[in-house]
Amino acid sequence: MTILLDAKPLQAGAELSPDSTLGDALNLIQQHLEGGKIIVKVELDGQPVDGSTLTLSRSAPLAGHHVAVSTADQKQLALATIGKLAALIEWLAPQHAEIAAALEKGQTAPALQRLGGVLSAWQQIQQSYAGLMTLLQIKLEDLPVRDLTAADVIAEFCKQLTELQTALQNQDFVLLGDILQYEMEGAVKNWMSLLEAALGVVQPE
Repeated sequence: MTILLDAKPLQAGAELSPDSTLGDALNLIQQHLEGGKIIVKVELDGQPVDGSTLTLSRSAPLAGHHVAVSTADQKQLALATIGKLAALIEWLAPQHAEIAAALEKGQTAPALQRLGGVLSAWQQIQQSYAGLMTLLQIKLEDLPVRDLTAADVIAEFCKQLTELQTALQNQDFVLLGDILQYEMEGAVKNWMSLLEAALGVVQPE
């Protein structure tokens, strides 16, 4: 059994018994991590182990296996995530009005194709922000955003997305264009406020 932490042998690995499991190894690594470091990748015999697979594999015996664990600085990882999300939102911002203009001109097919990519990007943003909250160990209900909470702001955004989907399903392209033209600008501003709130946690004044 070999255990690597950031490509270096884990000296504390000698503390593990021959019948130790992957969960035992990860618990030991957690105890020896430097301040601010978090585990971001686990490999067992060269294969990534994450999500539900990691949960199931925690009881796997380590005898004869090779474990490699990679870590990252929590603060730097959070800042990088916030920066990527901000750039993606800024890229999306003008597209709503552009799609609305295309719908108004009767360019329905290309507009809807473009809208599909935009909605997919917003879904990615939501998922990444949820991961950021998990990284920072913050509940959406506990993060203030102006006079609301992050949960309130995201709930309002989900309502807007539902309105978009309903208009799309009903092929009400006039309503669809109106939502894109007049409501999504506010959604963009709300999301930038969400990022600012998260940044305030990572880098408090």
